[in-house]
Amino acid sequence: MQSATKVIFDRVVAATILVVLAPVFLGCVISTSGAEGEPTFASTTRIGRRGVRFQLLSFRTRPEQRLGVLLTKLGMDHLPELINVLRGDMSMVGPRPAADRPGIPDVEVPVDCRPGITGLWMLAPRADISGPDAEMLDRGYVDSWSLARDIRILYRTVAAVRYRP
Repeated sequence: MQSATKVIFDRVVAATILVVLAPVFLGCVISTSGAEGEPTFASTTRIGRRGVRFQLLSFRTRPEQRLGVLLTKLGMDHLPELINVLRGDMSMVGPRPAADRPGIPDVEVPVDCRPGITGLWMLAPRADISGPDAEMLDRGYVDSWSLARDIRILYRTVAAVRYRP
């Protein structure tokens, strides 16, 4: 499933988005950097391809700030995930990244597939899809992967984020 085509596509798309949105990214860095020396980025441990743990990056937003709420609403707090794609931890499209919660079973991650920034799980009618439903969507995606399908999922994700209330 992790063909060279998919890896190249993912990295070209991630790099292109980062270049195009560089001013937005820089603005997010400036606006989320804390005067108290707080880090700009937050990270959570996730389980990736072949069970390898990685740090999922996001901007550290503060809900008490108007800008933090706006960044979260627009999904801009997730822009650093593009760095995860460039590093090879993630894919643009793929299964939901599983949380690393010791002692708590999570949805089984497809072994030979990098988790995605977006995927069928994000486009499902219910935002709170989990458990067997999420696993079914992830397996279906992995079993029927194609580059054309990834492009359609990315397009639908942009439309969904752009037009969400």
